[in-house]
Amino acid sequence: MDHFAAQHQRLRSLFGVFFAPEVTAALLPLARPALRLGADGEATVRLGGTPLLPPGEDWPTWEGRPLDFLLAVDFAELAEVMDVPGVPAAGQAAFYYASGIPRPWGDDGAQRDGWRLVTGDLGEVEAPEGTATFPMCPLAAASFLSLPAPQEAVVRRLEERYSGILPVYEQLHAAWLQHVWPDDTPVHQIGGWPVLVQRPLGPDCAQASSGSPEEGDEWRLLLQLDSDRRLGWDWGEPGRVYFCTRSVTSLENAWLMLQAAG
Repeated sequence: MDHFAAQHQRLRSLFGVFFAPEVTAALLPLARPALRLGADGEATVRLGGTPLLPPGEDWPTWEGRPLDFLLAVDFAELAEVMDVPGVPAAGQAAFYYASGIPRPWGDDGAQRDGWRLVTGDLGEVEAPEGTATFPMCPLAAASFLSLPAPQEAVVRRLEERYSGILPVYEQLHAAWLQHVWPDDTPVHQIGGWPVLVQRPLGPDCAQASSGSPEEGDEWRLLLQLDSDRRLGWDWGEPGRVYFCTRSVTSLENAWLMLQAAG
């Protein structure tokens, strides 16, 4: 609590230098708790390494290609660091993706099987031939307050209300990201606001065939994976993969989006 109080006060001071009190008062409640992966400390998330699946679970495939194991998450361990709204407080999940080119971007419902979020009691399994394997990279989680990207609709609505704040907010948002993610650290994150490369995560970006989004539903970030040389992940420069969901009780329906600047 003290940690978030300090960050909240830092944001209040940052916004207060550049914005009128009413603008600062409108921006501060938008901050969302999140977990940054890569901090110093005991590892709570394992990227890459030996694949994990529940006993008896078939290896996920897409168009005849075996998907690639990206990471596994024990949400109970994460909950010991912080209870993040929109993120399960218990259970395990393994994240799979057809990471090789051509890869799904999540902008077409026909790509739905190009990623998989498998839940249950996970155990080590042998990867089939043709699967990309990545070195194990254990990461610790640290809590922080995330801010909505300038592209988010909620920020655009504030610009309509307080004309002229957007260019300043863009600079302050970039400064906050630099504070949270120093030294070009890969931007791996669980929960909170996504660090967008392009457009917001939202129903207009996903045309699901099952569990399809409806008007007014909100996609919330579950997991964000940055390009990472340590693992051989190259999603673009910059490029990020986002797993998003509308319900923590149906993670299997999570949607994936890939965004890249080039």
